[in-house]
Amino acid sequence: MDRRMLIAALGGIASACLLPMRAGGAVAGAPVIRENGCLPRGDDAACRVGFSSTPPLATDPCRGRAWAMALAYMLRGYGARVDPGDLLIRAGLPPDGCPDHDTDREEALLHAMAGTWTDRAGQGFLLGLAPLPSLHEAMPRDPEFPRLLTRLARQPLLCGAAGHATVMTALTTVPGLAGTVRRDTISVRDPHAPTGGLRLLTDAELSRPFWVLGVSVVPLSTR
Repeated sequence: MDRRMLIAALGGIASACLLPMRAGGAVAGAPVIRENGCLPRGDDAACRVGFSSTPPLATDPCRGRAWAMALAYMLRGYGARVDPGDLLIRAGLPPDGCPDHDTDREEALLHAMAGTWTDRAGQGFLLGLAPLPSLHEAMPRDPEFPRLLTRLARQPLLCGAAGHATVMTALTTVPGLAGTVRRDTISVRDPHAPTGGLRLLTDAELSRPFWVLGVSVVPLSTR
């Protein structure tokens, strides 16, 4: 995906996801994928929202770099030429160093990346990061839960459930009581070795509140 595609496709639509992925792509035996984000519909169908295929995410043995690895992966999906080192420099950290890790500090560092950028090719863009509800409850009660599902149907999300940043790629739900849904599995791309690559978050990782962030990118004119 090149810069021309980025500019043409975004055109000011901050929430559109241009990663080279396609939501859907049902596999035999997998839950049904619903475009409406798996909202309660009164039937007994399990469903899956997100992306069945995503590009590999490089791994890094330094846990303190996970946030930069995950966000750079998202930005490159939008066509921006940004490396993890660029994010570390913007945060005032050595581009090749291994920062101390702290999950709360990691979330703060991600929020600090919001604003106006110029990538390595000179293309300007505006980066936004939107907080979304935690998914630690098996029966989500947060009124913003439908908004999270709708957004995940359009784009992967940044997720801190592993204790460091990962990229959430898909979520499955199963029917709950009285027309509700129960959160089942969450798939992520994990940049922290040795658990790098595509995997499911564990029950232990999902047992406590964690941050989730949506990423938006709006191209800026270079004229």
